[in-house]
Amino acid sequence: MRREEMWKLINASMEPMDEETSSTHVSSEDDVNVSTSGVVFIHTIGLMPETVNDLIEGGYCTQTDISYADVVLASQPVDEEKIPVVYLNPNLSDRSFYLLENAREVVPIDLTKDILLDRIVRYKRVRRVVDVAIVTDNPHLKRLLERELANRFETITVYERAETFFEQHVASRPYLLVFSSALPRADGLELLLRAKSESIVPFHAIMISMYNRERDHVLAIERGVDGIMTLPLKVEEFRAWVNKLEGVRG
Repeated sequence: MRREEMWKLINASMEPMDEETSSTHVSSEDDVNVSTSGVVFIHTIGLMPETVNDLIEGGYCTQTDISYADVVLASQPVDEEKIPVVYLNPNLSDRSFYLLENAREVVPIDLTKDILLDRIVRYKRVRRVVDVAIVTDNPHLKRLLERELANRFETITVYERAETFFEQHVASRPYLLVFSSALPRADGLELLLRAKSESIVPFHAIMISMYNRERDHVLAIERGVDGIMTLPLKVEEFRAWVNKLEGVRG
């Protein structure tokens, strides 16, 4: 499924996280901590374009204190080191923003709504996960994973092939991806890399290695996997990995 098609489906299905989504509403620390949605928590500094308010009104972003924000949007220099800062540059001839050490990105202030959302959603932090996607063609592993994850997550979706996952899986909120390293006509590491590049929302990932090969594990770590296990799957170890992931309630 192409990225633009995913955006259309998400735009049609994503619900605001709160009935009040105007720019005057500021989410509290509790709102942020219990959030399971793909809504991006932002803190704005300086003059903002109308597109930012459009994202807030549409339920894709919500304002919060800088301490709890996923990302800071600023049109003027800001002294902030912990939270990623994206500068919206009102003057393309002004190169001073690029000299700021805390500038994660510098983008034109007149970006369209969809492009601006695409830029900032990558800074969304996963706080609590309630959805899981399993990609494996191993029936025994499938049954074991479903049994272990059934009581931990609200929804579980299983795919036997990588292509089916990419064609059908549309996530509107952060999720956990559990996948086999070897899949029919696909490689688990390529699945992970493609998911990282194409996913609209952030996710955690656990790889079940079909072969205990050190090189595969090194590549998986380099490509951003959160946990690695080998077959035969040790249930207690798997539970420990799931518990370790940020926001997953065990």
